[in-house]
Amino acid sequence: MFFLELSDSKFVLDDKHIDIALYYLRKKECYHPRDHPFRCTTTDVLFDNYMALVYKDFSEDASDEFWCAGDNQLFLTPYVYSRRCGIACTEVDKIFFPCRLSLEDDEAVTHFLLGVLDLNQKKIDVYDSIYSEPYEAGMNYMQMYARMIPHLLKFSQFDKNHKSFGNVFNKFDIQWQRSPHQTGSTDCGAFLIKFAELLMIGKDVQQFQPEDIKDFRKELAANLWAHGEWKRNSGYDTPPENVGDDYESENETFCPKEL
Repeated sequence: MFFLELSDSKFVLDDKHIDIALYYLRKKECYHPRDHPFRCTTTDVLFDNYMALVYKDFSEDASDEFWCAGDNQLFLTPYVYSRRCGIACTEVDKIFFPCRLSLEDDEAVTHFLLGVLDLNQKKIDVYDSIYSEPYEAGMNYMQMYARMIPHLLKFSQFDKNHKSFGNVFNKFDIQWQRSPHQTGSTDCGAFLIKFAELLMIGKDVQQFQPEDIKDFRKELAANLWAHGEWKRNSGYDTPPENVGDDYESENETFCPKEL
């Protein structure tokens, strides 16, 4: 069912589709670093859930005690250093993160959009397949990241471990970017994945034609299936996502170039 739902626009993508697809894109960046103009990683929908949960008690005057609280430290700080989603945040230029907005009158109905945290420019670029301009619900949600991420990084002493972040932890800028619009009601998750794929290799998302989203979903499902079968049949073991790993060396990875 996972692959059927991923490939067919009659189905809405859920957390597991988004997280596995972002993992897949992150591995492509590791296997073929020369195809990517910058170092990047992703978070996952679980991180987004944690952000929303912790934000309920957050204030601009949050102290170290706030971040040391059991749940807060358990939920969020591991993403900065412990490689919960691959490469540690201290080793990248950009972090791609999925956001899931729930409708106020029906939490079962959600909309996915993509945020890109630029650590060097200290800004968040937003890519939304419905709105190319800021809107209240979306902007309020992104304010959560813009306000809370600098505090999280400061508490984690991020400036001492990132090569170019500096020691200023002001609120991040939010910039809504123009992007192709979905025509159906079930493709926001697929557009999020496609936007991330294009941006990770330095391409403009507006090069993508919305009517091609159906083909993209089928292609993504087929690629994931094929790669999974190859790993299972070959006994290939994915190496850790450490900076400096030579993922392009056949002697070390034996990974097919078509990934």
